Amino acid sequence: LGEGWLNVASRETARFVLPRAPRAVARAGLKVYHPVTRRARLSWSVAGAFAAVGGFRILPRGSAPPKAVREALARYVPPRGTIAVARANHPGRWTALLVRAEGSLAGIAKVATDDDDRLKLRAEAEAIDQVARNLTAPLYAPGVIAADDGILVLEAVSTLRRRLPWRLDEEVAEALGRFSRTGWAHGDFAPWNLLRTARGWALVDWENARAGEAPFFDLFHYVVQAHGLLGRPHRRDVLAGL
Repeated sequence: LGEGWLNVASRETARFVLPRAPRAVARAGLKVYHPVTRRARLSWSVAGAFAAVGGFRILPRGSAPPKAVREALARYVPPRGTIAVARANHPGRWTALLVRAEGSLAGIAKVATDDDDRLKLRAEAEAIDQVARNLTAPLYAPGVIAADDGILVLEAVSTLRRRLPWRLDEEVAEALGRFSRTGWAHGDFAPWNLLRTARGWALVDWENARAGEAPFFDLFHYVVQAHGLLGRPHRRDVLAGL
């Protein structure tokens, strides 16, 4: 259990279990969550600065991640490494960041404890293998490190800051159009599932991938989700664009 964890509850239903120390590990653990709202980005930025100076160590030690999650991830945690965990909105689902001892990322994992969610993880692994290969630059999907019953481990991506997460770059929209010509849709193409990286744009969460959707389904899903959560683009701008 090492230095232990810090527990953070958000206004939604997610609960974060973050490593308290060392500094590099504490700061890296924050990458288990990718904030997109202005308020969340500011809060996470402040938390990163606090973790970088060792601030997490002086905060009260919280409970460890659930034992079932730790046992499922045990074989994938690097030597002397640890995990940062975010509880998903679905009961029995967790996302975990695998952090090495020096603070680099070894991978990101999804853990499911009920049968329905296990099937979804299996479907996501298959979609990454069979569907995501149709993506073209600058879009790509993180590779699968391991897929087992109730667990999916993906390569970690180091994200870059997006000042306007609601905005979809033209080159990304063009690549999305090429992808739609294959007959497939990502199914949940939204600002929080599109991560800007040094390599390009990583598209994550493939469990809703499916064929046969209407043209531009992913594009309009992105616009609607961005408008609903972030308030941008404005409704009048969407209608004017159409």
